[in-house]
Amino acid sequence: MTVRIKNEGISNDITATLKNFSETEINLPGISNPERRFVLAQQIIDSIRRIEYLHVVSIRAKSASLHTPYSGSFAPFGGAVVLHKAGRLDDAFWLVYLATHFGKHKIDGWNLTEDFYGRFGQGGAWDWPTASRDPLAISLWLDSIYPTVTASGRSRRFGNHRKFETLKPGPKGTGQAVASYIRWIAEYGSHDDLIRQVHKTVGQNPKEVFSYLYKDLNKVSKLGRLGKFDLLCYLGSLSIAPIVPDKAYISESTGPKAGAKSLFGSQTNTNTLESACTRLADYLDVNPQVIEDALCNWQKSPDKYVYFRG
Repeated sequence: MTVRIKNEGISNDITATLKNFSETEINLPGISNPERRFVLAQQIIDSIRRIEYLHVVSIRAKSASLHTPYSGSFAPFGGAVVLHKAGRLDDAFWLVYLATHFGKHKIDGWNLTEDFYGRFGQGGAWDWPTASRDPLAISLWLDSIYPTVTASGRSRRFGNHRKFETLKPGPKGTGQAVASYIRWIAEYGSHDDLIRQVHKTVGQNPKEVFSYLYKDLNKVSKLGRLGKFDLLCYLGSLSIAPIVPDKAYISESTGPKAGAKSLFGSQTNTNTLESACTRLADYLDVNPQVIEDALCNWQKSPDKYVYFRG
């Protein structure tokens, strides 16, 4: 295999740890071939780095321009961190939710998130105080500007994992999705009240809080398994919410589940896959999100390393 190993020491460590896990904990028939084991190790490294990048953003983000539409440096994750540091927790959560709902397009980047948040340049912004006043306000606004405004100007497309979403009016559109999110938070009063209530219900263990929120997010439409998982992982990695995933949520997935079956054996049942992925994450001393992401990418090309942007 002709591939540049980004950090040979880390790569060797992970490769060896995978081999040891297979020999002493749970057999991993999918990587009995050293080449496949190497490829999975590279995907694990990439997944770790994606999470580490968000940790860096949580420390370094400082400029208000990051959450200001059309500032030239709009970046929703960095912007959310700045809002959080300024004590604007509701706005921080909201911006991360919008970034998750729209996703980052491989060419257009965050254009759609920025244009929506910036009201397509019509003035003002759909910040939390504005949007939360009336859950249906955004839906009515989108009804009035679709498709004349939303189809004009620069290219703005949903991210790959969100490609079936739409700005079109109707029960399956963005207007109804964001309304359901606003109503969800309104049940508690604010995002801070949400976290306080969850702490009262399940305690402050970050994994138990994650699990509770994951289930509670069923009240928000158009997120699905991946949207809920990504949203909570982003909030945790950016240090906006005190949460970490309790497991990889493989059982409800498509790509990660296929990867897990390839790794642990196609006959392995779903519950066993879930617990096995958790044990692997613990053995590697990584966030379960790393396993979820790495397996999803590894199963796309298990015999040859390919870099995926996530």
